[in-house]
Amino acid sequence: MIRETLRKLLPGLFAILPTIAAAHPGHYHPPGEEDEFEQLRADWLHLHGSFEISLAIVVVTSVVLFHLTKSRKVRIGAAVAFGGSLALLAAS
Repeated sequence: MIRETLRKLLPGLFAILPTIAAAHPGHYHPPGEEDEFEQLRADWLHLHGSFEISLAIVVVTSVVLFHLTKSRKVRIGAAVAFGGSLALLAAS
């Protein structure tokens, strides 16, 4: 029952994901004001482009596929996509 509900909801969630990502307001600090965590946030906790957002979508999709599919080939492909996307996210 839960898997059936997820299969119905996931396409809608993926359809609105670009809207949520595009609604990011950005960061503003008046001149001279600096936040001690600004560099950490800018480097690691903030997505800056469609490439990083696409990689994050691949990560989430691969986790969902890994858990919802019993096919061994699909699970191996999902694991490879997950690892590759995380590596590219860390490198970008």
